[in-house]
Amino acid sequence: MGHIFFIAPTPDTNLDEISEWTLYWLLEHNLVPDTAIYNCHSVRQALAAIEAPLSIGEAPALVVIDHSTPPREEIIAFASQLRTCIPESWILEVVPNDMPMPDAKENAFWVRKPVCKEDWIAVLDHVFFKAATPQWSASEK
Repeated sequence: MGHIFFIAPTPDTNLDEISEWTLYWLLEHNLVPDTAIYNCHSVRQALAAIEAPLSIGEAPALVVIDHSTPPREEIIAFASQLRTCIPESWILEVVPNDMPMPDAKENAFWVRKPVCKEDWIAVLDHVFFKAATPQWSASEK
């Protein structure tokens, strides 16, 4: 499966609950042995964590970024940079309701806050079972 990164880079962001739902989903589908989960609390920490598997040729399976309210430009740029640098990885952004949609060319995958467990499970099913890579995804943008 690969590495999964949860990035909550500001004090007002938190992905603990989504991370927990993901772990239970992985256990339920017997995918834990092949998966490493990272919880990062800054962009610097996330870059260092993502660099380790990339240096040995292993792209992350999923990167989840929580945006603050209001969204910060440096986090928006970081997410865009990840989509550009590792297009084979799912970069999923948890965004506030009032965040303006990006250009269509960005290929962003957004989930609006608040995220409920049922919606998150549907996202995991899509990412790991229905679409092998973001480029092959049939999801609506």
